Amino acid sequence: MKRIVLSILVGILSFGAMAQKGNLGDNPDECRKYLSLYGDYLKQEMYKDAYRFWVQAVNVCPEYSANLYENGIYIMDALKAKASAERKVALTDSIGWAYKQSIKIFGDNPTINENFGSHMIKVGKLEEGVNLIDKALDSNANRVGAETIYYYSIALAKLKNKSKRDCDVLVEEYDRLSEVIEFNGGANGYEIAQGGIDKFLGPCLTCDKLLPVIEKKFEEAKTDDNTRSKVLNTLNKRGCTDNDVYETLTIIEAEKNPSSEAFGNIAQTYINKKDYNKAVEYYDKAIELTQDASEKEQLLINAAKAMMNSGQRSKAGNYADKVLAINPNNGDAYLIKASNIARSACGTSAFEDKAINWAAYDMAAKAKSVDPSVASQASKDMAAYRARFPSDTELFEQGLSKGSAYKTCNGYSTTVK
Repeated sequence: MKRIVLSILVGILSFGAMAQKGNLGDNPDECRKYLSLYGDYLKQEMYKDAYRFWVQAVNVCPEYSANLYENGIYIMDALKAKASAERKVALTDSIGWAYKQSIKIFGDNPTINENFGSHMIKVGKLEEGVNLIDKALDSNANRVGAETIYYYSIALAKLKNKSKRDCDVLVEEYDRLSEVIEFNGGANGYEIAQGGIDKFLGPCLTCDKLLPVIEKKFEEAKTDDNTRSKVLNTLNKRGCTDNDVYETLTIIEAEKNPSSEAFGNIAQTYINKKDYNKAVEYYDKAIELTQDASEKEQLLINAAKAMMNSGQRSKAGNYADKVLAINPNNGDAYLIKASNIARSACGTSAFEDKAINWAAYDMAAKAKSVDPSVASQASKDMAAYRARFPSDTELFEQGLSKGSAYKTCNGYSTTVK
């Protein structure tokens, strides 16, 4: 309703020049009177009186203009805010009637379809609402509002749950709505709309459902930078990176537009193949190109994890230190350091090799304390390190007591546990 412009108020002031033959009905004087009365009360936000005279205007001159019905919808929507439950039902029905009358007399258009569709969804008539908004999207997609997209995605998800829509349809709609949101640049609530389609349509975007949609754009994406960027972004966001489409497009993107993102995407394709050495090579290229601290942090940690998988533990530890220089609260970096500590096997006795698990435990505990996103993995690692602690008997034999300071063979200060 917020979109409705009360342009009839301007028309009332000078409708001698604006009115067309027949618009004033069979009783022009009565029509003018009721138009003027409801318009004056509407200007003053006296909605009860405005509604009373609006009804008279509709009865006397129903074909005056489409704005007559838009203004009536606005008035009734305002009245609903303070109406009783019974009155709200009646007003809701009257709003639906006003939309239908407007379409019957003046024909539909994208704005009417959008507003009527949103109304129908909000009153629980999902099928009708979705069909109306679908028409609005077909007519003028990029003008469809963020709130409409949000409610449309809710309705589609509910219809799917009722087996009236399947996931293939929802995936197609996700793609269409994403383009509308991107066109509008995230302004005026479109970022909330994006969250809505991710939440309500996203569960359908499994890779097996998404790829057939993406493959329709594959040939265009090979040559069109904008399409390729959108496709790669969608595949990355949904985790659908283990396929030929993704691999081909990442290579083309890196060749045409070398960037940290492009090389990072290529690295991901090698991660999929478990070729960690090659992945590290491309992560390093990406790190060289990025100027963004947050992106660099993520690339460094990705590279460090690949190094751990390829056996480059020392280099991985160095990268973890670089990550912590950017963000001292990166839990993944602490977990990498903890793993390296636990595997160092630097001792000259079995006891010393067990004692390094105290320091590894400390490092994993640090990860858990500073970064909730790794808390679950940190707890598992801490349990593993605890299981390898020296026994109480071994502590007694070494003359050590719990809680006393201890320096491990790899140089970490910890306490006896």
